[in-house]
Amino acid sequence: MHRTIMLYSATLLLAGWNLLGLTPVHGFSSDMEPVLWNSNQKSPAWAEELLGEVVTYQTLAEKNLIPGNFQPYVDQTSKVRELHRAGNRRATYDGVNQLMVMLEARVGGIDAHSADALWDFCYRVTPDEFHARDRHVRAKGADEFEKHEEFMRDMEERAGMSF
Repeated sequence: MHRTIMLYSATLLLAGWNLLGLTPVHGFSSDMEPVLWNSNQKSPAWAEELLGEVVTYQTLAEKNLIPGNFQPYVDQTSKVRELHRAGNRRATYDGVNQLMVMLEARVGGIDAHSADALWDFCYRVTPDEFHARDRHVRAKGADEFEKHEEFMRDMEERAGMSF
């Protein structure tokens, strides 16, 4: 009886951890990943993820579930993906920021909720180097972003002094 209760308790505890987003299995893994300074690691396939999200919204609009024409966004994210694949960092930066401007202007008559959701998704998956500074301020807040910039300047100064 005691063993059965312990088994159910352990199962319930593990299920609860998974529901909360915790992964206890990772702690027991033999191939541990190194600790990274930046906890906001972006996927190397961010451009594909972004295009996939925009295509999802386009499909919803085609089924008349949300308003607007998402074809300009599909075209822009396809362009960004190709620029990124070609290794053109400056053009990728310009393309991502043009997409963000399109979302802010609600090009194609899309609703505010869809535009904001895509803006947030784009900011979350796209590496920081492809966003303009004002977008970082909007996403994180001016005070938080200033603290981050100060921290980065301090770290660069310390790294420069270590050689």
